[in-house]
Amino acid sequence: MSHGRQAIIGGRKWLAVALLAAALAGALPTPALAQAAPEAQSAASEEEPPADAAVVPADLTIANRVIFTMRAGAADVTPAERARRVADGIRTVVSYGGPLRITTRALPEGIAVMVDGRFVFRVLHEDVNPEAGETTDAVAARAVRNLGLALGEVREGQDARALLPAIGYTVLATFALVGSVWLLARVRRWATRRAHQFVASRSAQLAPGWGSHLLGRGGLEGLITLPVNLFCSLLAVLISYLWAGFVLRLFPYTRPWGEALRSNLLQALGDFGESILEAVPGVLFVALIFFLARLVARAVRVFFEGVQSGRIQVGWVDETTARPTGRLVTGIIWLFALVAAYPYIPGSGSEAFKGIGVFVGLMMSIGASGIVNQAVSGLMLMYTKALRPGEFVQIGDTEGTVKSVGFVTTRIETLRHEEVNIPNAVIASSVTRNYSRLAGEGGVWVATKVTIGYDTPWRQVHAMLELAAARTDGVARDPAPRVRQTALRDFYVEYTLLVSIADPALRVVTFDQLHANIQDAFNEHGVQIMSPNYEADPPSPKVVPREKWFEPPASRPRPPGGS
Repeated sequence: MSHGRQAIIGGRKWLAVALLAAALAGALPTPALAQAAPEAQSAASEEEPPADAAVVPADLTIANRVIFTMRAGAADVTPAERARRVADGIRTVVSYGGPLRITTRALPEGIAVMVDGRFVFRVLHEDVNPEAGETTDAVAARAVRNLGLALGEVREGQDARALLPAIGYTVLATFALVGSVWLLARVRRWATRRAHQFVASRSAQLAPGWGSHLLGRGGLEGLITLPVNLFCSLLAVLISYLWAGFVLRLFPYTRPWGEALRSNLLQALGDFGESILEAVPGVLFVALIFFLARLVARAVRVFFEGVQSGRIQVGWVDETTARPTGRLVTGIIWLFALVAAYPYIPGSGSEAFKGIGVFVGLMMSIGASGIVNQAVSGLMLMYTKALRPGEFVQIGDTEGTVKSVGFVTTRIETLRHEEVNIPNAVIASSVTRNYSRLAGEGGVWVATKVTIGYDTPWRQVHAMLELAAARTDGVARDPAPRVRQTALRDFYVEYTLLVSIADPALRVVTFDQLHANIQDAFNEHGVQIMSPNYEADPPSPKVVPREKWFEPPASRPRPPGGS
């Protein structure tokens, strides 16, 4: 019982919407009520209006039906006054109750129209619009046809028995409207219920993760049922529109309005179909342009992928710049295709499309300056080959292996397995140290420093540092390590050990072993390292004897290469 009551309530709501739509549809532009031009009581008394008089055309309207448009005045009256007098005269003729037979007669100034032998109005030569291809005979024939329809509708409106079928058809059409809207409401409720059940069973698949947090189940249900509600609402408006046009055509006084509703609908559908047919060649041309652009872009991508993999060798691009160059060329191809296809896109010449173009251009000009700066910096890095994927570099305080060089940012993987994204504009304005670029030509030279007192022979220090370097894995033997005395301080000498590392990515590990071996070598020979502060010689050398090198928990021996 409750479901039936809800259905009735829902049907009433949809009926209210339908009736409102019908009321709005009835307010569409229709033939206006009689507002128009004057007609003198006899042809002999008419005179031409002054040549400099401003003449405003007016429609002669009988029973809400436009008979024809009066463009010329008569004597000292305007077309509007002329039309009003003609309408009053026709009503007088109708009141005589004759057969309302319409005849015409040619006059020097035009064609006279008579009803039951009584003159009612003239179609003057000045009433014709020659720019529209009209002639006096054609305008008069159309006026006679419209006047016949109007007089028939006037007589029909005066016959109560003729209105009974119209009232019956109106009642039947109204019941059909109510039933259709009620059935549409039931269909909408059924589709909404099925959509809710579908969302309840498939919500995890439709919106995994973010759906429950961003939309929620209710929001997802509303998103899915929105097309159903929109379609049902449009269908209800269309049914109400058809009902209004049908009912209005049943009654003589409102028949012109119903005919206008039907003609407006047919004209809208015709215009829509004509627009589709006119847009077909443009759409086909746009599809052809993008199809050719896709073929060319695919060929460009295959070519540059071959250059990047080394299968294709060209002099103007190498495997490092092949990928960004391919992207640039592909982007230019699609941009050219868009520019070429734009005039053929349906609606591209409309004001709305132009407004969207202006809005997009404004947003791009305001927000793209930073992106353009980053992209230009990225192109500079790519084509100057300052950075390449796989190289070990130091940019500011960030040190690691280059993973990729993009148009906006460069990704660096640090020695701690952290991925750092550095904007290309920052890289372009920073000092970049590339440890890998020259590694193939003898490795990367790195340095470590130690300070020893003046009482230790410098030759012994050189030998101990070289010994520590020889014990360290990762240090190249050719070129051999070098020791330089880089400073003579107040209390000690500064020694710098230069070693070559084949793999820059192992620099931290190599330094760890090298520093350990330096300590072991100096301890073995009883030389103490007093840096960085030195005040006086201690009573005994500050060294670690060999027997204490592996005190707990350092129970394991050093890795190969250590002492």
